[in-house]
Amino acid sequence: MARSDRIRWDRRYADPSSRVHKDGPDALLVRHTPPAQPGSRALELACGLGHNAIWLAEQGYTVDAFDISLTALRQARAAMLARGVRGVNFVAADLDHFVLPPYPYDLICVFRFLDRSLFPAIRERVRPGGVVIYQTLNTGHLVQHPDTDPERVLQHGELPAYFPGWIVLEAADLDHLSLFAARKPLD
Repeated sequence: MARSDRIRWDRRYADPSSRVHKDGPDALLVRHTPPAQPGSRALELACGLGHNAIWLAEQGYTVDAFDISLTALRQARAAMLARGVRGVNFVAADLDHFVLPPYPYDLICVFRFLDRSLFPAIRERVRPGGVVIYQTLNTGHLVQHPDTDPERVLQHGELPAYFPGWIVLEAADLDHLSLFAARKPLD
């Protein structure tokens, strides 16, 4: 994303009437997050206001949470501290040009963001037995929003193809969203 994208997202997150403001974790995450063990690590890409990252920290995960918007990250950090939560490392990052940390993660989640070039790194960073949880817009979104860049939406059935051989926990293509949760095989 260009600097203009950062500015656009900062403006959206600064607007309290914006639809990007949400409390509580996404339901898909709640359904498929394994119980944290000592040392469990999670990664959230495009974390926005951090509601998922904060929830994961409350469950016992140490979380790396990346987003392009400094405004969103400031609000996320304030929300985390207001709740008395620790354990989220909020990082400003342009995911179009950012190399994911080399750490193995027990869980990686992505909501409402798509950059297909990140799928190899996501697969590599999930440790064996770990989980990926992914939910984003699909081509059904184009019906209501034809100005959306078609490269930023999934085709129906596309997500499982990026994780061949993984144990699918849930996969569905809804009217405008595709969702996917899978466990990486142990071997």
